[in-house]
Amino acid sequence: MAKDPAKCDVDPVCMMDLSAMHGKLAYDFEDETYYFCSELCKDRFAKEPHKYAKKEK
Repeated sequence: MAKDPAKCDVDPVCMMDLSAMHGKLAYDFEDETYYFCSELCKDRFAKEPHKYAKKEK
């Protein structure tokens, strides 16, 4: 399955542009991998994934 650039290049919690970041933090949810700028954003997503996954186009 091809990666969706929106899920790879934008943090779904804070909406930070991740395109220039290396070693992004990842979290799998409903057969998709989401990437984050920090452990804080990753933890927020993990607590309420449906809330943040809905922000994605």
